[in-house]
Amino acid sequence: MRNLLLGVDVRQGEASIKLNGATAEIERSTLRGGDGEIKVSGRADLGAKPVARLRLDADKFRVLGRIDRQLTASGTINLTASADQLRVDGKVRVDEGLFDLSRSDAPSLDDDVSIRQAGAASSAESNAPAASARPRRNQVVAIELDLGDKLRVRGRGLDTTLGGELRIGSTSGRLTVNGIVSASDGTYAAYGQKLEIERGMVIFNGDVENPALDVLALRPDLTSRPAWPSTARCGARACACTPAPT
Repeated sequence: MRNLLLGVDVRQGEASIKLNGATAEIERSTLRGGDGEIKVSGRADLGAKPVARLRLDADKFRVLGRIDRQLTASGTINLTASADQLRVDGKVRVDEGLFDLSRSDAPSLDDDVSIRQAGAASSAESNAPAASARPRRNQVVAIELDLGDKLRVRGRGLDTTLGGELRIGSTSGRLTVNGIVSASDGTYAAYGQKLEIERGMVIFNGDVENPALDVLALRPDLTSRPAWPSTARCGARACACTPAPT
């Protein structure tokens, strides 16, 4: 399985599945990605109430291998899928990664461009009532993500290593993220200067789109440092690394 644009290159796939009546059991299934591999085990019941239970064990598996997007990870993911529920849980650690935001993706169409395929449905057909949609599955997510100490991010003035631990879950069908992503050994080019990141934290407290920020970047040649208040708050949570600027 290859997608050069995304940097996916999975090789040497093997699978042995045993079928017995209304059940299917994976006896052996492996995939190679880079110098690592991922193993898949589990079974599926295909009767009146179908359900599948899978376990993925990754060992230094290369998820992305593009020159500007590289990601190698290890860990275990459990997946249970039935007609009314999809559950995903496990623990994953980033062994190594690089995301260079300074490189651009392939060209794409603007959002206001629409494409009509040849032989499209007539207006009468398009106005026909849509078939009743199947009810959505109840999605349950509980994943612990360890960013490790070799995840590098570059671009838009930023060059730093990211670390920390995140808990990815779900509430009422919406994805939630809790935890802290911290920057270390980083710089930020802004205002015609190259600032050193002394403290950089992105704090997630549920809403993935609205994290709290606690960032302090200074010129490396400062002769005196400003006096910050002795306490500060980041969003709804108190920072453990105070003092910090308000």
